[in-house]
Amino acid sequence: MNQQEILKRISIINVKNKLELTEIYSQKDIIYVECPFCVSKRGTMKLNTSNNGYICKECENRGYAIGLYAKCKHISNKQAYKELIREKANMTNQLVTVLTTNTRKNNEELDSVYQSFLEKLTLSEQHTTKLLQYGFTIEEIKKIGFRTIPTTEEYKILICKELIKEGFDLRGIPGFYKDKNFNWNFKSHKGIFVPVLDNCRIIGLRIHLDSNYSIDTTDIWFSSSQENDGTKADNSIMFLVPEESKIQLINKRKEQEIVIASEFLLAYKIAAIYKNTIVIGIPNVISKAEVKRIDIFRKVENVFVIQDMHTMLHNSENLISTLINKFGEKNIKLGVSYKNCEIPEDLKSYLNRKELIEKRIA
Repeated sequence: MNQQEILKRISIINVKNKLELTEIYSQKDIIYVECPFCVSKRGTMKLNTSNNGYICKECENRGYAIGLYAKCKHISNKQAYKELIREKANMTNQLVTVLTTNTRKNNEELDSVYQSFLEKLTLSEQHTTKLLQYGFTIEEIKKIGFRTIPTTEEYKILICKELIKEGFDLRGIPGFYKDKNFNWNFKSHKGIFVPVLDNCRIIGLRIHLDSNYSIDTTDIWFSSSQENDGTKADNSIMFLVPEESKIQLINKRKEQEIVIASEFLLAYKIAAIYKNTIVIGIPNVISKAEVKRIDIFRKVENVFVIQDMHTMLHNSENLISTLINKFGEKNIKLGVSYKNCEIPEDLKSYLNRKELIEKRIA
């Protein structure tokens, strides 16, 4: 028996088939199966075909192919190896070996699809309550257009069919992709869709998760770059500008202060409460191209940078150094939103005094 055949027989794919693990879906070099240990039916066990490893995100069982076979058969690793190489390998799987990805469409096309997409969704009572607890009013929740993300596969496919029936092409729209049955579908997590705007157009959707995703982040992009016929989301920033300030921006006139918030939900909250303040929402990682868009604010005296906990813990050095290079260290004032989109007390005090002065002048 040659080395190649031995590797096949002790591979995670052969082990999957020998154990008759139910394959739920796959992407690139990962196969998701029903976990044989916690008997999860949701494909929580991940088989990595590139390193022969496995891990269940539910019960956290982990290891490698031979060990998985041994554990399921209640035998030693040595005995598992002998059994596996005894018979010819079964390499049957549903892996998509070649992924077709699409170029992101322009902002006008994105806006058309996302507007129609969000109109088909609703906001659950649970998420409405959550946003109220964050400090949004019912009117603000409706105006911004928050939506609960559907997670039922049949319903998601139905929504995509409705969009296609309306004449929309989902190629090039971040978040949408073709599943293993070649149906148009979209990425989903338990959480809230947060629209990201550019000149009143929806150019992207941020996802505010119900629970942490990885390294404590609660916010990710609605993107499908790792899926077949999928599209990567741009790392966009968002300007929330009072109507009376828009002409000033065009003429690059001097602004007293701006607030930069390291997540879009927090940016919306600050802008909703302090309606005369320019607020910039940014993701927890910001690209050079997007940073350049802030050049319009060259003459700002005070730049309040409010970071959520994830950005502060994992990306603050990169973000702060970028902003210091742009505005100067003496103009940057730092703050942290520790939980639930709370606004730091020093920023609230400053903006409250500013609004009081403006009312007296008016």
